[in-house]
Amino acid sequence: MRRLLAFLLLTGVAVAGAVWLADHPGEVTIRWQGWRIDTTVPVLLAFLAVLLVALSVLNRLVRTVFGAPGRWFESRRVGRQHKGYAALADGLAAAASGDALRAGKLARKADRLLRDPAVTGLLTAQAAQLSGDDDQLRDRYRTMIGRKETAFLGHKGLAELALKSGDRDSARAEAGQAFLLQPGAEGLAGMLLDLQVEAGAWAEAEQVLRTARRRNALPVADLARRRALILLGRAEEALRAGNEAQALDWALDARDADPLFIPAIALAADLLRRRGKGRKAASLLKAAFKAAPHPLLIAGWQALGEGENALERVKRVQELVQANPASPDGHVALAEVSLAAQLWGQARTHLLKALEQRPTRAVFQLLARVEREERKDEAAATAWVLRSGTDSVPEPSWTCGGCGHHTPDFAVSCPACGAAGRLEWT
Repeated sequence: MRRLLAFLLLTGVAVAGAVWLADHPGEVTIRWQGWRIDTTVPVLLAFLAVLLVALSVLNRLVRTVFGAPGRWFESRRVGRQHKGYAALADGLAAAASGDALRAGKLARKADRLLRDPAVTGLLTAQAAQLSGDDDQLRDRYRTMIGRKETAFLGHKGLAELALKSGDRDSARAEAGQAFLLQPGAEGLAGMLLDLQVEAGAWAEAEQVLRTARRRNALPVADLARRRALILLGRAEEALRAGNEAQALDWALDARDADPLFIPAIALAADLLRRRGKGRKAASLLKAAFKAAPHPLLIAGWQALGEGENALERVKRVQELVQANPASPDGHVALAEVSLAAQLWGQARTHLLKALEQRPTRAVFQLLARVEREERKDEAAATAWVLRSGTDSVPEPSWTCGGCGHHTPDFAVSCPACGAAGRLEWT
């Protein structure tokens, strides 16, 4: 309706203008280079209108003729781009299905047609990954870094390749760049934290941990254990530097982060003992032993009784064992101090309890020792030793969840493979 009204209005204006010009034709005289032209205004306007139409037609004709090559090249470019994107889509589908040969072929075709490695980099990287070509994969990841949309994948891929080749410094740097781009990416925070802990980059690790907590990038329990591990690392570093006060603060913070993190508790108790705070150390050890008995706690508890005689050591260990009577480690420790005090019956009683709970080689050896020292019965002692070779179970130890290495002492990083925070008491 509006268009019709506008058309009628313009038509009316044009007709009115034409009538007015017909009633008032006027005269126009043009002199140029000795020429003289006399005409009326309507004729002049009509001539100008025809001239404009002719110039417009001529302009379009010239553009058509001279623009033909450009349109032809543009048509070819669009065609190549269409085929390139089709090859890219088909290649991604082939990569997703695990067809390395077809994915590689389509990746090369997409590269040739699109001529934009930043766009085709993901497909080429997947094809190279399927074929196991790490060098080509590395080149593609580096190309992807130059494009904002794929920079994260490029840095993350380079970090994984560096880890594969054993270059942990480069892996840490690339993972750090990827984390800055996408802090919440699955698995990235854990990988970066492990690399920083291995390198002793405690401040950087704490910063990553704070970011991971804000972004919910790690489970709550994992956050607590990693924070405790980082704080323990800082405590050990401060202790090596001779700063016991700072080491104690870090160790207590580690214990607060994870109340059952035995290595931190044992270190804190030892530092408290050194500073003359034996009562506080004892309270810390007993509370931990009640919840999670461990030989480290027993050793720390016994260290509090430095200078005590054999019977006093027995009483001391009895006090700790009463906090958790079901602990086989407690019974073994009490049996050892009872043997030292020549309390044969008490030693035998606790060893037999430990034997029921966890028949390790150490328990059999101690039972053999009881037979030799109390009764001088070598035959009975030999019987226990023989049983240790057939009936015993493996001794508990710190075991790496990554490489399976066993070690008697806890370390922030596995002494065999270097993995951070993978040692568990099993």
